[in-house]
This record gives sequence, structure tokens and C-alpha cells, in this order.
Amino acid sequence: MQKTTMKHIGFVGLGIMGRAMALNAARAGFAVTVFNRSRDKTIPFADQGIPVADTIQALATDCEAIVVMVTGPEALDEVVHALTQAQLTNKVIINCSTVSLTATQAAGEAIERAGGAFLDAPVSGSKIPAETAKLVFLVGSDAHTLQRCHPLLSSLGSTILHCGPIGDGTRMKLAVNLMLANTIHALSETLVFAEKIGLQRQAVANAINSGVMASPLLKMKSDAMLNRDFSPHFPLDLVFKDLNLILDEAGKKGAALPATSAVRESFNSAMAHGWGREDIGAVLQVLELKSGLKS
Repeated sequence: MQKTTMKHIGFVGLGIMGRAMALNAARAGFAVTVFNRSRDKTIPFADQGIPVADTIQALATDCEAIVVMVTGPEALDEVVHALTQAQLTNKVIINCSTVSLTATQAAGEAIERAGGAFLDAPVSGSKIPAETAKLVFLVGSDAHTLQRCHPLLSSLGSTILHCGPIGDGTRMKLAVNLMLANTIHALSETLVFAEKIGLQRQAVANAINSGVMASPLLKMKSDAMLNRDFSPHFPLDLVFKDLNLILDEAGKKGAALPATSAVRESFNSAMAHGWGREDIGAVLQVLELKSGLKS
């Protein structure tokens, strides 16, 4: 019989999201141990007395659940390979990274073969929701595994959506991020179009945020764009990675996504200009260049 409570949680990947999630778990009273390939990102944890594991295998040995938040399919594959070298009986591996459906299913199968349970749990939300424990978890798993993880996920987010079995969390995350990327690109086009036809960008943002299209996302991003604040909440290069995953899956299934294909090209251009580590809103700068608004 598997344990029903988990107290010691490991975190692999301490970027913008993983760092905030690990700190929130510690604040919630869980015993936390962390691991990151770049040791510099573990220093703030060590300074607070939070243990830093030397290897992923050591982390897995000590912890009852391991939250993985890495950049993509290749990184997840490396982490899962390392995890399967440890004893995983009665342990849960929670993948919160956005990866391909193939990578998710392969990870789940590998973890289960090694005796562990797997939670496909990518998150909707970026820096501020992660820091304020307001993430939305899009979960693919069996009900029992989700029940075991519920107290932990509740300490990291405000909403837990059970989307179906393993794989459905990833499917849902790709669908949500398709909408996100297209929305921010549309906002960027609107601001460029407005300026080219002689409107003040602030007036247009006010109109958007006063009508039926108003949303917290559009308010936050329009404010940041107008202030030329592209500090990363959701880095542009990760959005580009997700667009590639989305369009690859669309190609397999025969889904026509012409607008998303065009949006990817704008993000690709932003990457070529060196804006990959800036926020998703930095795609605005590509459209400004192409429209002769910036040099």
C-alpha cells in the first residue's frame, strides 16, 4: 500500500518557476531538498538552511516526492534517466515542465517501470503566480496519485484541474499556451497598428482594458509593454519552444494552425535578435522593427 502523506519534497530545476515553488513548499511546512545542474542557483537555498542534494539520485533517495521543473523534453529525459537509477517505490515524480506529449508518456512509463508513480502536472501561470502560490495545475494522472499530491499542489497553486490520465495534463498545457502566445502577439500587433494609424498606445490599452476583452493578462502585459519592461516572467525562448511543440503535435494530428505558424515566425525573429531571455512581450519589438517604428 502506498503512503498517503508526503512530508519531504525534492525539487529539480530552480529557474524562475522552480525556485518560487520550492520556497513556497518550504514556507508551507514541507521539508525541502533541492537540486540544480547549475550550482549557483542553489546558493540562496543553502543560505536559508535548505539542503542541496549532490545528485538527483541522492535527492530521490531522501524525498517522498520530486517536483521537476526543467526547460524541455531533453532536460526531462535526463532527469528521468537519473531518477530511475534510484529506488522509487512509494515515491511520486511530479513533472511540472512543459514538454512534448511523447516525452511525457515516455517519462511516465519509465517512472512506473522503476516502481514509482508519475504525475503529469504542467502549470498555467508565470513568475508572479509562482511566487504568490497562485499557479493552476493541469494534471494528468490517476485519482489516487493526485489525491496523494493534493496537499503539496495546494501549497503551490490556487487551482488543480484533473484533465484526465497521464498525457492529458500536457495536452491541456499545449492548448493553453497556444492561446497565450497568440494573445500576446495580437496585443503587440494592436499596439503597433494603433501607433501607425495615429492613435496613442496608452489610449488603446485603456480601451482594451475597459471593454469585453479586459483581462488580468492583457492589463499586466499592456502595462509592461508601454513601460518597455521586458523583464522575464515567461521568457520568450520558452514560448518559442512551446510553439514548436504545439505545431509539431498539430502536424501529427492534421490540425490547421496558420495563425500560430505565423506567430512562431515572429518569435523566431525575436530569438534571432537576441531577445530570447526577455519576457514574451518582447515580441512587440519585432513588429516595431518591421513596421519602421524602431531602428
